[in-house]
Amino acid sequence: MAYVQASTNAGFGLKGRILGLIAAIKTARARRAAFDRAYTELRQLDDRELRDLGLSRSDFVHLAEAEANRIVPL
Repeated sequence: MAYVQASTNAGFGLKGRILGLIAAIKTARARRAAFDRAYTELRQLDDRELRDLGLSRSDFVHLAEAEANRIVPL
């Protein structure tokens, strides 16, 4: 499981912690959306297309995570 770490310029007070939490939530939601899009696209491939690409269905989670990391870096 990946963890999100966000940094802000608001400092370490309550306001800074709340802003950091909000930024972390936004980042996590964006990463999950990117993962879901990639996973859905991979699931639409048929067995022949997967063979042509040299992929198996067991690769889907890893590939979708890699795409989410590329689109929304930590």
